Amino acid sequence: MRWFIFAFLGIYFLMNLYVFLKLRHPAFIPVILMGYFSPLLMRYADTNLSPTISYFVGLFALLYMGFLVYFILLFLLFDIYTLFVKFLHRVFGVNPLPRPSKKATLILVFILSLSLSAYSYYETLNLRVYHFRLETEKLPLERIRIMHISDVHLGPVMGMDKIELIRKVYNAYKPDILVSTGDLVDGNMKRKDGLAVALAEMDPPMGKFAVLGNHEYYRGVDQAVEFTKSAGFKLLRGEVIDLGFMLVAGVDDDDCRLFNACIGPIDEYELLKDAPNRDKFVLLLKHKPRLDKRAVGMFDLMLSGHTHGGVYYPVGKFIIPKLFEANAGWVDLGKGSYLFVSRGVGTGGPPMRLLAPPDVAIIDIVKK
Repeated sequence: MRWFIFAFLGIYFLMNLYVFLKLRHPAFIPVILMGYFSPLLMRYADTNLSPTISYFVGLFALLYMGFLVYFILLFLLFDIYTLFVKFLHRVFGVNPLPRPSKKATLILVFILSLSLSAYSYYETLNLRVYHFRLETEKLPLERIRIMHISDVHLGPVMGMDKIELIRKVYNAYKPDILVSTGDLVDGNMKRKDGLAVALAEMDPPMGKFAVLGNHEYYRGVDQAVEFTKSAGFKLLRGEVIDLGFMLVAGVDDDDCRLFNACIGPIDEYELLKDAPNRDKFVLLLKHKPRLDKRAVGMFDLMLSGHTHGGVYYPVGKFIIPKLFEANAGWVDLGKGSYLFVSRGVGTGGPPMRLLAPPDVAIIDIVKK
């Protein structure tokens, strides 16, 4: 874990240095220094200070980080554009394209970065609800309604506002089962019992089930387990539960190996190959949408999260599908197995999204 922190701080230092070299004005030094050290301040505040103070420190740190990403990407695009114009000038002896001054470029980049940051923050507030219907011959009941949440990232910044988004969907659709596929917790949960109570008030008739995500290990798996159970979830760690009418299986996120904290099999094939009553509908919960192909056909529906749809649309479109089964949405895996990947309710970094809105899924399992 230490190597990750040092790598992050090194990359983040280079990002801030790049911005300073572009601005080259001493007036910006205090802001850049405060921005650079803000992730460390956020971590300290989340552990040692009140939830109110840690919220504002965390909000500044994450918004600055998100703004910085846009600022750098836009400046890089302008740098590439400038080099292209210089190349044309050298080849043809004229400037066929306009070349803005450094001051005009700075103003334009700042306005665009601010505008994109504002829109990206706005997008995190607009939760989408996806409603699916899956027919099966394995169900003895007429219908079971499952509500799927993922990646809420409750911590210094994500809090009751995200739970309210979830609660509105819960009250509107009245699910029979509520499941969480990891990263429910992403911070110090001391003095935040109210969040667990608010989640516990959602009490569907057929139960609540959850698995751990990678962030639960990063911020302390013991407190994450305690919070998840306090919120009313049955935590599945390499375990299969027989509800009578269906099986619910769940595995730890594979990052548990980094902390020697795995419980039970973390591979879905190893978990399901010896599971009894596989003639029943099998619901599999796994944080990352990374699949052991041997398990296809052993489950009917797999629910996952983790990807956030790439957070930014180009990342989700071109990069995430190369790493996982899908960046988001519904996938037919074949052999009667399906997968749904949630973009998540919260965000693990800056509270910003670009054309990758947060979501909750309502899935009706219907007797065929």
